[in-house]
Amino acid sequence: IAADISGSVSSPLFEKIEVVGGYLNVFLKKDVVLREVLEEILSSKQHYGDQHAGDGQVATIDMSSPNIAKPFSMGHLRSTVIGNALSLILQKNGYETVKINHLGDWGTQFGKLITAYKKWGSEEAVAAQPIKELLKLYVQFHDEAVNNPALEDEARKWFKLLEDGNEEARALGEGFRDESLKEFSGIYDLMGIEFDSFAGEAFYNDKMQNVVDELKEKNLLIESEGAHVVKLPNFPPCLIMKQDGATLYATRDLAAAFYREQQYKPAKVFYVVGNEQSLHFKQLFSVIEMMGYDWARQLQHVPFGMM
Repeated sequence: IAADISGSVSSPLFEKIEVVGGYLNVFLKKDVVLREVLEEILSSKQHYGDQHAGDGQVATIDMSSPNIAKPFSMGHLRSTVIGNALSLILQKNGYETVKINHLGDWGTQFGKLITAYKKWGSEEAVAAQPIKELLKLYVQFHDEAVNNPALEDEARKWFKLLEDGNEEARALGEGFRDESLKEFSGIYDLMGIEFDSFAGEAFYNDKMQNVVDELKEKNLLIESEGAHVVKLPNFPPCLIMKQDGATLYATRDLAAAFYREQQYKPAKVFYVVGNEQSLHFKQLFSVIEMMGYDWARQLQHVPFGMM
């Protein structure tokens, strides 16, 4: 068969063809092939090798996502570089990518930070070394709270004010976010990585109720030991609201998924997050599917190991 084929195969790019047993070995004319390839690279420049599988469709990538007022960790670094590599590969294949830095800019720690800043903080010190100073204040809060439990009540009060849109609390929270972002930006600049959105957890604060209401309307939200959960067929229940009515990561991620679906109409959705969150994403995708949305199948967790 190899001998038969060898008689019918020819190309100006082939130097010779050899039959070796059942194999057909083709030798290229290196000077001709090199010239053709190099000419194509020189004319196409950065578009050399472009593919069109994506056909201009959108792919969103949830990546990096460091926590405000905390050092940039190895996990966040890995999420950043893997997410960026994925974005470049998708762009090469004809997708338009939206890189989203889902900042950790919400939670009870902000009540603690505001309390500590008002008691012991300095605007100049935070501006000079944002992460170092904010972390120092956060640690100081916990040290002081051991002997002064009233600090915890004060922190809860400030976080409630933040949730309710209090002007001073909002200004301080946004200030911590802005100063932290300046420091993170230094790392992103070193790597030449840019983002299309910095919408973090706080951005979805006013977008969660619609999701909770829809879960209720579809009889998916059930009470369990005072909390509200969605029971899943293949995984443990997904906790949506705690006993005190507080929302959780899952509630915010659901709100984020619906917002991005409406905003970007993505054909592919990637979450580049460590593998310790694998169950969380299985639950998240399962809840969206149970709500009756086909686009749940477009959601994909891109996990990586811990160091």
